[in-house]
Amino acid sequence: MNRPVFEAAIVGGGPAGCSAAIALADRGVRVVLFEAKTYPHDKLCGEFLSPECAALLDRLGLTPTMRALRPTQIEIACLTAPDGTTWETRLPGVAWGLSRKALDAALAERAAALGVDVRQATTVMGIGGSLQSGFELETRSAASATSNATLVRARVVVAAHGKRGALDRALGRRFLRRPQPFLALKAHFRGPPLPNRIELHAFPGGYCGLSELEGGAANVCLLAHESIFKARANGHGPARLAHFLAWMQTQNARLGDWLTQAKRIDAQWLSIGQAPFVGKRPVVGDVLMVGDAAGLIAPLAGDGIGMALRGGILTAARTAQFLSGRLSAAEFRRRYAADWQREFGARLRLGRWLQAFMLRPGLLAHALQIVNAVPPLGRYLVTHTRDMKPLRL
Repeated sequence: MNRPVFEAAIVGGGPAGCSAAIALADRGVRVVLFEAKTYPHDKLCGEFLSPECAALLDRLGLTPTMRALRPTQIEIACLTAPDGTTWETRLPGVAWGLSRKALDAALAERAAALGVDVRQATTVMGIGGSLQSGFELETRSAASATSNATLVRARVVVAAHGKRGALDRALGRRFLRRPQPFLALKAHFRGPPLPNRIELHAFPGGYCGLSELEGGAANVCLLAHESIFKARANGHGPARLAHFLAWMQTQNARLGDWLTQAKRIDAQWLSIGQAPFVGKRPVVGDVLMVGDAAGLIAPLAGDGIGMALRGGILTAARTAQFLSGRLSAAEFRRRYAADWQREFGARLRLGRWLQAFMLRPGLLAHALQIVNAVPPLGRYLVTHTRDMKPLRL
């Protein structure tokens, strides 16, 4: 059986995986990237590129492509409580609204142009090995005429497969042992203009984000506690979701007003259950975790894509040091874990703390009144859920 050898294998072709692949290939590393779907494809995501993303994408050589994609510009964030209390603030720079279909495909194309072996419609079924001995990945391609698995060898494996999945089960990750009480939904709409702004509207037990994308469509992405969904979603199948969404619109007048004037353009909602807003280990079985696989920030922080891009570049830098012999396996594990905690640990904790307020209407209304009265506090919360400083490696 043919077993190609790569220096780095990356599982997952979203912003985290592609940014790691691009940064590694730019250093001359032989990289293979496995993506379970084919490009372009949609993803459940807020599709909000926070202000630091422009510099990160420029570092990856994507600036000309981003200009061509013409993402919508976002400069203002607005939060509302169910009782109508509202807080608005300017972001610390210009953010973008861009569909994951467009972003992920552009990143993968850039990776392929640099020599990355991009294998679409390919699932990684299992991983064995270590940093000392190298790894062997069992992969299966949906496009293959046969169902036989292919074994691929690599010195380093980077897992960028998202929030949770089969690879987490294969690696026996601890966070899977704890049930997670959140579900998320996303669809694209045509509705009233949202000029230069992203809006987050809270309802009891959840919140819903609205922002425009390239081409004028709007992304509607919401998070809800499972107990609220079960209590408010009557019926079966699509009727359950319709019943819940109808209830949600009655809980926040501003959100309800926008949705009653909007029309869904996607055939169906994307959904995910058990979204894991818990601590995760950045290195598991010598496999490096990056993006949501390493830690999922609360969506209200709006920094998921920024963290994914930044984390991918960070992963590539440490991986290159290991591959060149400048770090031992033990040093590699230790330094990468320390890097990840230093870069993202504090903002993940702050995001979880802020989300607790968003899920409780009474607390949220009081919190918004306070940040309206003390503007520096609001600016602190915005700036400390993202990192505008250049990434120094």
